[in-house]
Amino acid sequence: MNQLIQYLPKKAFEHLQTNQDAVLIDVRCEAENKFVGRPVECIFVPWLDDPDWEPNEGEFIAAIKRFIGEKNNFLEREIILICRSGYRSNDAGKCLIEHGFTNVAHVVSGFEGDLDENDQRGNLNGWRHNGIPWLQC
Repeated sequence: MNQLIQYLPKKAFEHLQTNQDAVLIDVRCEAENKFVGRPVECIFVPWLDDPDWEPNEGEFIAAIKRFIGEKNNFLEREIILICRSGYRSNDAGKCLIEHGFTNVAHVVSGFEGDLDENDQRGNLNGWRHNGIPWLQC
């Protein structure tokens, strides 16, 4: 069985730069994507969102397939998932593997990173903290 690969943000970014077929998928909710910002050139497919806040695996898999296409060997395409801190991307990655995807990774510290001693994100690690390109609309 395939294993979910874990990348730190800089390693994930390196993979995206060296593998032009690799795709970065942001699995956070719409509000996070809009108000906190997102990595440059990512695809937005929420793992869970308003109003239910429950994952819908069928809709998630269907959306991934729509975005990456179902061409030859699409299940082998490198997919890197990111969320706020790495927990949702881990769950979403396991779901993809259960549905036959074979080259799935996630960013362990996510976009905002782990909580610091003051319960704030963005000060210890994460995509933004590492200075990797991102934008806010």
